[in-house]
Amino acid sequence: MGGAKTRSTGSPAEALKWLKDGETFDLAILDMHMPEMDGLDLARKVQKSNADLPLILFSSLGMRDSEIQTGLFKAFLAKPLRQSQLFDTLVTLFAPDQSATAVEKTVAGPKMDAEMAKRHPLRILLAEDNLVNQKLALRLLSQMGYSADVANNGLEAIKAVDREVYDVVLMDVQMPEMDGLDATRHIIKAHKKDVCPKIVAMTANAMQGDREMCLDAGMDDYVTKPVRVDRLIEALTNVPKLKGNKNE
Repeated sequence: MGGAKTRSTGSPAEALKWLKDGETFDLAILDMHMPEMDGLDLARKVQKSNADLPLILFSSLGMRDSEIQTGLFKAFLAKPLRQSQLFDTLVTLFAPDQSATAVEKTVAGPKMDAEMAKRHPLRILLAEDNLVNQKLALRLLSQMGYSADVANNGLEAIKAVDREVYDVVLMDVQMPEMDGLDATRHIIKAHKKDVCPKIVAMTANAMQGDREMCLDAGMDDYVTKPVRVDRLIEALTNVPKLKGNKNE
């Protein structure tokens, strides 16, 4: 998607003129709050003349049920926008079959060891705000015999580690409330080494320097998304089991 061509404007009237003049687009991303008219009004006008044009709405406010049920939009994204959210949305919109196939290949790729959790038992916390990614990660873990607790952001991850002793935290880097880097720093600072979980970064940003950034924050390992089964197995295999679980 790096080759996508974009055209932007702050004027709804100008956007409508482009469409009236016959310009074609594969996707329109609308802000909810704009001068002249809001995103809902603009979407209604766009749909009258370009019913097949997919629309995405950006908003800094939560959407009311009546707005969600209009059927105007393929997706709603909250501000501030995260790159990984937009990427996941675009993949879902433009390559649903390919993304589904990729998920299946990721899950079914290398042969799963259903006995791994018995041979190498671990208490796992998954810190991930994206529901699709949560389900995929939990499915991968379940096929190895593992179950995991889930935190939806960095603050929840911190609270979870304060309550329970985990052997490993699978930590998404980009999350709302508090990102994975800050959550990692807090966890390491707050817990002694013998009860501090290993922290494995999980990120869709496979950019040069990202791995170093995660390791500098104190993370112990780094796994890119979409998660490769062999790489996840390797990361979990390298995690030693901690002692001192409050429930043991």
